[in-house]
Amino acid sequence: MKKQISLLILTLFVLTGCEKQLLRQDDILQKRNALESATPDLLLSSVIQQSAFAYQYEGGVGNRQLSATVQYMQGNRSSDNNIYKGFPKPNSDLYGITAPIKLVQASINSVQKLGLKGYEGIFLIFKSLLWSTATDLYGDIYYTEGLRGQEGILFPKFDEQKDIYPALIQNLKDAAQLLTESTESIDKTYDILYAGDKAKWIKFANSLQLRLLMRASKNLPNAAAQIAAVAALPLISSVGDNASIPYLDGDRTYNWPLSYDAYSDNFQIFRPSKTLVDTLKALNDNRLYVWVAPLEKPWVNVKAYDGYTQTTTDPNGFTYTSTAEYIDRSKAGIAAAAHFIVDSLTLYAGYTAGMYENVLAANGNYDFPTTIFNYKISKFSKLLNAKAHPLLKACMIQSDEVEFLLAEAAVKGYISAGSAEAHYKSGVTLANSRWGVTITGGYFDNASAKFPAAGSNDQKLAKIALQKWLGHFLMGVEAYVDHRRTRLPAIELNGELINGLHPFPLRFRYPSTEMADNAANYQSAVAKLDKGDDEFSLMWLLK
Repeated sequence: MKKQISLLILTLFVLTGCEKQLLRQDDILQKRNALESATPDLLLSSVIQQSAFAYQYEGGVGNRQLSATVQYMQGNRSSDNNIYKGFPKPNSDLYGITAPIKLVQASINSVQKLGLKGYEGIFLIFKSLLWSTATDLYGDIYYTEGLRGQEGILFPKFDEQKDIYPALIQNLKDAAQLLTESTESIDKTYDILYAGDKAKWIKFANSLQLRLLMRASKNLPNAAAQIAAVAALPLISSVGDNASIPYLDGDRTYNWPLSYDAYSDNFQIFRPSKTLVDTLKALNDNRLYVWVAPLEKPWVNVKAYDGYTQTTTDPNGFTYTSTAEYIDRSKAGIAAAAHFIVDSLTLYAGYTAGMYENVLAANGNYDFPTTIFNYKISKFSKLLNAKAHPLLKACMIQSDEVEFLLAEAAVKGYISAGSAEAHYKSGVTLANSRWGVTITGGYFDNASAKFPAAGSNDQKLAKIALQKWLGHFLMGVEAYVDHRRTRLPAIELNGELINGLHPFPLRFRYPSTEMADNAANYQSAVAKLDKGDDEFSLMWLLK
């Protein structure tokens, strides 16, 4: 409660007399200070929580568009995202991270004056985290001049992504150095991420640097040598090192973004994708039972089992009731929908990727009181509908991602090639552990999970990418940017996307307010894109 009160007080400092940040429109109206006064400790807790929650909301659990794009979920009624229809529209997701970016920069300015190197290093980590999200989604962005309306810069120029990435990486190098040199202690109470442990903050900075280096490795000069150097530094290597904070019960501001006050209508609109469910089944992966609920009315093909009811308890103690239904083609409703049945004789069925026109009959569903209900497609688990739970965290980067990055680096020859399989297996184990799951003894003997040690590099990278995609579950921005970079795992022609009529989008279009309020600089940035402000234009990372 003390932490929540402190955060609310700081929010009043930051937003006194202001409404929601609206970039140009807001800055033109008032050249306010981003920060009036706050102690470094109070800044620390606020920066951590606001950054983590904004990052996870805009790019993770709260962003259904990205989660549907990478096929963690599909819309059961709001199905536009199933075929990427949100991407051709100007996208305002950038605005969700402007408030924490302004807070972070103001915090850096504040602690620099006090000579607090450790705090400055921590805030630099969040600066790189948040700005990397913006440039990853849009491309060129106003990194240098943006969000400085209080300094009189109302029409910021856009920096090129090729210049932004080295700056973000340098921030992280500086952060690690500042934390190493710092003599002040980090307050354990207000450090709600690492309880004052500078060594873990340094690991966070190094690990985030590894992520950005791998992401930009195609075009970044001397990338291989930089990756090798960072790989030799202390990195996040255990679940206890993960850069993640728990969600809290009570005030909705601190709740897990998928939660509602019941197993509600809104929660039921988005369902686990068939891609996700089938992948977990093929791997015999126990995360299936943590993330996915059993079907309410599973299909059976034996009439004697019609109406058979069973209760299932998942690994977290949540219970579900399933009542089997016979595929009786003598019933008109079932006969009309039978050709849509793709999953029978199973308690777990996902929503076919790219299904748009036929959403009401997915997996042969015919019996629904309103359009959002579908008894033949699994819902997400009750865990993922909770407001808070020890397993539900705002993740920024975690040990399994680091291991998969190292596995990829090994396959590509940036680090010792012999370590690829070890990093791969460690990543899988850590990813499962993060969700309270222990992998089965023969997990890596399964052809779907076995690392192809004697196979080609393409085969190895495909295997790593599949598990990394699972590790990024509901971290949509990371999964999206990673898939866009590697085009792995091979999800683009799944289900009803197989006809290729809906190519995978490559970026967000700039927010409409940029066109209206920063037109000259917007036009200059758009002119550098090969297809203009279009979702298929190539940013520097992809050239």
